[in-house]
Amino acid sequence: MRLTRLALEGFGPYLRAQEIDFAAFDADGLFAITGKTGAGKSTILDAICFALYDRVPRYDKAEPVLRSHFCGEDDPTEVTLDYELGTRRYRVWRSPAYARAKKRGSGTTVKPAEAKLYAWRDGDWEILAARPVEVAELIATTVPLTAAQFLQVILLAQGRFAEFLRADTSERRAVLRSLFGTQRFEDLELTIREAAKEAEASVTAADAQLGALVDRAAGVAGVDAPPAAARDAFWDDALAAAASTATQASLERAAASERAEEAALALSAARAVEEARARLTRARETMLDLASRAQEHAAREARLSLARRAVPVVGPLAAVTRAEATEAESRAALERAREVAAADAAAGLAWPVTASAAGAGSETAGAAGTLVEAGEDALRDRASELSREIGEMAAAVTAEESLPALETARATALEAVEQAESARAATHRALAELPAREAELGEAKTAASAAAARVQDLEDAVERAEKAVAAHAELAEVAAALATATEEVARAAAAHQEAAAEHARLALGRLRSQAAHLAADLSPGEPCPVCGGTDHPSPAQPSDDHVTDAQVEAAFAQIAPREQRLAAARERHSELDRLLAAARERAGEGDAAAAEAALVEARAAHAAAVEAAAERDRLAAELDALGARKTELTRALETQAEALEKAQARATETATALDGARTRASRHPEGFASATAYASALRSAKSLVETMAGATSAAEDAAATLARAREELAANLDAAGFATANEAREAALDPRELATLAQDVDDYREARAKAEAVVAELSERELPDEPADLDALSHAAAESARSRDAAIEAATGAAARLATLEQLRAEYEARGEESAAARAERDVVAVLADSLEGKAPNERRLRLESFVLASKLERIVAAANARLETMSSGQYRLEHDDQAQYRGKETGLALRIADSHTGQSRSTRSLSGGETFLASLALALGLAETVTAEAGGIELGTLFIDEGFGSLDGDTLEIAMSTLEDLRDSGRTVGLISHVEAMHDAIPARLEVEKAADGSSRVRTRVGLQEVGLHTGGVAAG
Repeated sequence: MRLTRLALEGFGPYLRAQEIDFAAFDADGLFAITGKTGAGKSTILDAICFALYDRVPRYDKAEPVLRSHFCGEDDPTEVTLDYELGTRRYRVWRSPAYARAKKRGSGTTVKPAEAKLYAWRDGDWEILAARPVEVAELIATTVPLTAAQFLQVILLAQGRFAEFLRADTSERRAVLRSLFGTQRFEDLELTIREAAKEAEASVTAADAQLGALVDRAAGVAGVDAPPAAARDAFWDDALAAAASTATQASLERAAASERAEEAALALSAARAVEEARARLTRARETMLDLASRAQEHAAREARLSLARRAVPVVGPLAAVTRAEATEAESRAALERAREVAAADAAAGLAWPVTASAAGAGSETAGAAGTLVEAGEDALRDRASELSREIGEMAAAVTAEESLPALETARATALEAVEQAESARAATHRALAELPAREAELGEAKTAASAAAARVQDLEDAVERAEKAVAAHAELAEVAAALATATEEVARAAAAHQEAAAEHARLALGRLRSQAAHLAADLSPGEPCPVCGGTDHPSPAQPSDDHVTDAQVEAAFAQIAPREQRLAAARERHSELDRLLAAARERAGEGDAAAAEAALVEARAAHAAAVEAAAERDRLAAELDALGARKTELTRALETQAEALEKAQARATETATALDGARTRASRHPEGFASATAYASALRSAKSLVETMAGATSAAEDAAATLARAREELAANLDAAGFATANEAREAALDPRELATLAQDVDDYREARAKAEAVVAELSERELPDEPADLDALSHAAAESARSRDAAIEAATGAAARLATLEQLRAEYEARGEESAAARAERDVVAVLADSLEGKAPNERRLRLESFVLASKLERIVAAANARLETMSSGQYRLEHDDQAQYRGKETGLALRIADSHTGQSRSTRSLSGGETFLASLALALGLAETVTAEAGGIELGTLFIDEGFGSLDGDTLEIAMSTLEDLRDSGRTVGLISHVEAMHDAIPARLEVEKAADGSSRVRTRVGLQEVGLHTGGVAAG
């Protein structure tokens, strides 16, 4: 994979469009990304990662801030990255979500995230995906590296460089898991452990079920539950005892049942004899009683016959009585109605005598005489005529009743017309006043908008001024500390020089007094170590300035701590010097007083712009309200015009309705005050006529009904044999009395027949003279039945206990087989789960996932050592440590560093800063090569390193540069982010990041001594 081009705009500190052609560095192979602190060097790597994976590594634990603070509301934020995979070329364009100005109205709205992916085909870019989700899916298929792998093999981001080297097993496992996708092995561990838990639960449940079965069986047998070891003997004993008890109980039940049956038969026979004796006695007594009442029975039979003859006459007698009463009442009602009609004031209108008085109906009425003399048919005809007249007056009455409401509606309609005209005139006046106010507000808003347009710029100016003031304060503080550090360096250098001079003086003195030292060791007869002679006539003697080895060693011991103090002082001085340069860069030109004055001026200008922005917003709101008011008044004017038109139409409509109602209401005869009065008189006359017709009809109907009832009675008397109606009334009985008399006669006849039958039946049987002792026989039968029931219950219970014990025994044996199988499965799964999790019997305590990853780590270490041995001149090698750890700590992925100078291995955390950098670089490159192979052997044509080369001394820096040049020679293009000037000098190809006048950043490409150019301009999405 090779990155060829990056374009970004409105991203991080880059406001204007920037374009970086990575292909320009292919010839050199190695280029530096340089610039001052905070200029935006690392942002270039952020943009690459964002374009590919929609994430930025340094924002992994925080909310990403991708949009440039320099952007205005309408400025875009976007990144475009071109890359190659083999012979295929791709372009990804991405824009994050951010707030932008609304296209309509004021304020902002959130623009959603966007992304597009293109492929170069047939000389042009062809789009493959146009939505973030689709782009992510296609990149995942075209780029064979996940985001985590990309950060480990192509983009070695700041702060992550040495993480993998210093991580413990669990941290390193997490990294390797994300790179090699071995989560499935941990998932397998969890699955097997869950299976082990389920198997253990199955065994526990099976054991509990076995115990419960034994407890139930012990309860059935009535004994204590045995221990687990005695369960087999318990089942045999319990079943044998239950079978014996069931057999004995069955024999006892048969004997008791036979005895109970014999006693019951004896009792039943005795009761039958005594019942027959009692029936015969009762029958004879009944016959004697009935014989004494024979004459009374004959009289009842005769009375019953006479009453039954009178039954057909009873109904007609009652009908005649009712008809006579009705006929008398109807005749009286007719007479009363005639008297009322003669005195009623409506009689003249109801029944006019002459044609001049009665109108249209006078001919019918005059022909029938007076109202009291008229027949039913004439009265019915007159009632119909009156109904027709009432119907004809209904319209006039309705019109007359509607007059008040119509007059009120007319007045209301006229008032509504007046109100609508007034409202429309007021709305016209209000609309005429709006244009002048709208122009006044527009001019004020234009002035405020011009002043408010610089709010964001002035806010940025305040922020820069505040940073400059803070930087001046820091500058003074760091300058004071640097002065102190300079003094400390001088003191440490003086002390170190003093110790070195003392050691040199003593060493020189020691050399000068070497003869005295040698002479002190001479012995008579022993050869001299210098001349070899055995005679020592005049050995040298120590002088006054004689120096011993102990003095030289003591002086030498003073050098090391002073040298360390000097090195620490110089390191502190270098750090403060770097901080001072950074503070000066942030402080800019001018002194602290000028920075303070600039801050006051910037804040005042910003406050004025903020106030103008508030005034602009207020005026905009007032203008919006004015526009809404204008719209409201325009709509109101239209509504009021419609209302006026409707009111005028309503006024015309009510006037027409009122005139028509008045005309209809005037249609009534003279002599009546109103149509309503005439209609009321007609209804009264109709009611009077209908009353007379009803009374006449009722009297005639009653007379006819009476005649028919008398004819029917005469026919029924003759058929029943009665001479008169009074004779029939005396013979008749009330229905209840007749039913009682008939029942008495039937009861007598039935009782006599039953008694005669019982006497005839039982007189032929031979019954014992003495009665049986039923109490004794009943007691004996009851005792036998109780004994039988107790025997049956005992036999049933014994059989049930035996069956229950046999069922429990069978279930116990079946559960026992299941328990054994579950226990065997539990043991196998538990051992497998423990082994996969690095527990006993796994003696190495190596988890399954760690075992798989250990092989990957061995390959990574082998690839890393190929470079580390060269970089460390053969001193250091990385070692994969999979030995068991202290207190059972997880193992398998530990790393140690082997030092060939000491022959010992030690922790990677013991390395110095420069050593850590070399080891981390070697490990990162080894990791990159291994991941590349695992990802299908893709070619990694581009590599970025964003790490602190400033911690390296000259020799180590040279080694690192040599390693990076080897990468370049292998065909890769390597980009380095560093502040080290020596690296800048050694790398002619550079991507320079610099600040513009407005505080934003821009990039400039240099290849050798040639400046390729400052890359600004528009960035196309494809």
